[in-house]
Amino acid sequence: MMRISRTGLIVLLLGFFVVTGLRAQGTYTAASCNQSDVNAVINGPTHTAVNGDTIIVPAGSCTWTSGISITAGITIQGNGTPNSTASSFGAGTTNTVIIDNAGSSTPLFAVTSITTGQMLRLSTLDLEPYSSSASLISPISLAGTCTAGGCPNVRIDNIRLGVTTAWTTTGWLIRTDNVFGVIDHCTEGTATASDFTDFSNSSYLGVGGYGDNSWVQPDTFGGANNIYMENNVLYTTQAITDCEIAPTGGSLGGCRYVARFNQVTSNHGFGVFGNHGLETDGRPQGGRQIEVYGNTASCISSSCNVLAGYRSGTGFVFGNTMSSTQGSSWFNCFASFAVYRTVFTAGGGWGACGGSSPYDTNDGVIYYSGTNSGSSGATTLTDTSKSWTTNQFIPTGAPYSVYDVTQGWWAEIASNTSNTLTIKGGIPEQTNAFNNGDSYQILRATVCADQTGRGAGNYVSGTPPSPASPLSQALDPLYEWDDTANLLGLGVNVSTNTGRTIANRDWYTDGSNGSPKEQTSPTSPFTGASGVGWGTLANRPTTCTPSVGYWATDQGTWNQSGNSFGQGQLFVCETENTWTLHYTPYTYPHPLTQTTVVPPTNVAAVAH
Repeated sequence: MMRISRTGLIVLLLGFFVVTGLRAQGTYTAASCNQSDVNAVINGPTHTAVNGDTIIVPAGSCTWTSGISITAGITIQGNGTPNSTASSFGAGTTNTVIIDNAGSSTPLFAVTSITTGQMLRLSTLDLEPYSSSASLISPISLAGTCTAGGCPNVRIDNIRLGVTTAWTTTGWLIRTDNVFGVIDHCTEGTATASDFTDFSNSSYLGVGGYGDNSWVQPDTFGGANNIYMENNVLYTTQAITDCEIAPTGGSLGGCRYVARFNQVTSNHGFGVFGNHGLETDGRPQGGRQIEVYGNTASCISSSCNVLAGYRSGTGFVFGNTMSSTQGSSWFNCFASFAVYRTVFTAGGGWGACGGSSPYDTNDGVIYYSGTNSGSSGATTLTDTSKSWTTNQFIPTGAPYSVYDVTQGWWAEIASNTSNTLTIKGGIPEQTNAFNNGDSYQILRATVCADQTGRGAGNYVSGTPPSPASPLSQALDPLYEWDDTANLLGLGVNVSTNTGRTIANRDWYTDGSNGSPKEQTSPTSPFTGASGVGWGTLANRPTTCTPSVGYWATDQGTWNQSGNSFGQGQLFVCETENTWTLHYTPYTYPHPLTQTTVVPPTNVAAVAH
């Protein structure tokens, strides 16, 4: 057996790296925080970064008129002291300030080519716009490439955004597509008028586009195959998180994300955390799933509407605390369901949900037709030739729709008399009204494609989506419990804009703000007959109705932080009187927040 000395082994390895082009990961410090100096140690000529490299950006304040393209799994870290514990919120000390003057089409950091097995981190940076009125795009744009084995990981942490100068023109500060990981310990400035994040999973696990495969694959609740937001301090006059805009080099659709343990101040009239459905302009599918828990949210507008707004998909909403700082402000509800396609003719070939789009579950029948003899500009149609039964068009959970043939729009029927029918109100994008003499038809879709409370279904691809047949997505209810607000405008936990989604089928809730209280026995106050209960496992009811939920507060070890939120697991009554473990939240804090060194992935040794 041949023995090799330490010196000989080093020479052998160096020779191997020279011959093969491989080398160990390293740490490289830019000459300054200027874009040209940082780019020089990422894309040459000083150094060309490879997977595992760490790039240090020195302290200072530098204005960038162009961005940096990143094609490897590297760490870019500014000067300062980052936060990383569960007890700390927002960014730590950041001494590296980058002022964005790169224009309306160039992100400061554009990640376009990382793939499964790679890890990208941006940390300890203060990103400020050149001015509050500068026309800029998202400063951070991340587009990964997934494979059947997963998607690349990212950690975006300790980033200060608009703390000294308000971001107002970007729309979204951080955009991601086809990545998993965590965005943690970031801080938004108090005058921010841009959404914090926008997520997509357009080619989930490396298949297709537009989020189509995300809507075929199972739920990933409580797992690593999501992107997490935690321990951030966020302020916005827009939604904090959405799913509708692609990053540079990315696409849209199928988002899966978790918002947990964030501190939020909202001055927004719609939702704090949310997604879009098939009404989004263009082709993408809607958001697939959202978990929202352990957040504190303060409303400072006249109405903040909802903490978690679902326009598609499903999720869990629990353990959040909502408050108002002004006497005239409030939250309307903890979670909301909205299916915009019931009143909206969507782009991308999906059509409206009213009984004629091939992607919905339709009756396939034109039940009635006729001509409106009522007033123009009204939301009530009159046809004196009809003799309908009062409210026959709004059976529980399966309302009918009217199609205005003359104008070409659909709307859900809200009520009817013997010869009139009234439609539900519009949405921000579209309102409908009948005109005298309009021809109409009455049809029905019992389930809209991608509607809230639905999960995995059939695969489609291409534009328009093919095959043109029902997506047949499985019932996948949302669960909401143990949320608290000091002022709740409408006094409901979960609201909906459509009669197609109903309680104790499409969603389950503990019923009211802070009550019923925690279980004191297996029969009180929650009996297992409907909704969601919570308490110790010993107090879980012995009988239950299918799909009812129970949060066992003393089960599970997912929460490693030792904070007051404690443990917990959700059990669901899968069959009558049989509870089954349904959901355990993912490890908190996120494992990536506890990892400061990425192991080498490009070192190889050869023995002969």
